[in-house]
This record gives sequence, structure tokens and C-alpha cells, in this order.
Amino acid sequence: MTRQDLPLPRRAPAIAGTRSVTRVYLTAGLIMGAVWAWNAGEPVWEHALKFGLLLFAGVPLLHLVRKRRTAGRPQEGPRLSLARAVAAKGVLLAAALLASYLLRSTPHGDLYVAAALAAAIAGIGPLLHRHLVVG
Repeated sequence: MTRQDLPLPRRAPAIAGTRSVTRVYLTAGLIMGAVWAWNAGEPVWEHALKFGLLLFAGVPLLHLVRKRRTAGRPQEGPRLSLARAVAAKGVLLAAALLASYLLRSTPHGDLYVAAALAAAIAGIGPLLHRHLVVG
């Protein structure tokens, strides 16, 4: 029997559209892994340059395009924190470059790194997403 005068315990609010968040991270993971695999065999500095441009220039440009398309509608809910997202991308890039450097003498080492990138982004991304948003 519950007492009517006691407030009900609060539940943690669910992130809106967890299915769509998971889908976005899966798509991003596949794209990032494919880009890394496409450039397999390239020097580590080239990987750093190309992948860095994709992470730090391409994704923000896509975000700006999306923002312009929804300019007339009011923004609701949490927004992505730019500083947190940049830090997460930097850690991801550093880990991929370190793994690529360590696996440089392994046959198809870059393909292993590409698969790990895709799995990490698709698997860990949705779990960390709540830490990347503010508001």
C-alpha cells in the first residue's frame, strides 16, 4: 500500500529519441570506419589530417546545414556541447592514431583500426551521448 501524501520517486528522464541517437552513432561509426579503411596503408600523419578534417570540419558543416534548415522552428531539449564533443573527438582521433602506429607492422592493421573505430563509435557513442549534451 502506498501513502498518498508521499511524492513518487522521480525517474531519470529518458533521452529523447534513443533509437534515433543509436542510429546516428551507428551511421557515424560506419562512415568513420569506412574512411579509415579507404585510406589503409597511408602514413599516420595522412590519417591524422584526413580524419581530423572529417571530424573537426565536415561534421560541424553538416551541423550548420541542419541548423539552417531548422532555423524557423524553436529549439527544444538538450543541445550538444561543443567543448565536450571536440574533446571526445580528439580522444577518439588520438586513440585511432596510436592504434594505427602500434599496428603498423601488422598486415591489414589499418583495417583492424577501422573496425575498432566503427565498433567504438556505434557501441560507446550512445552510452556517452548523455555526457555530451547540455540543457
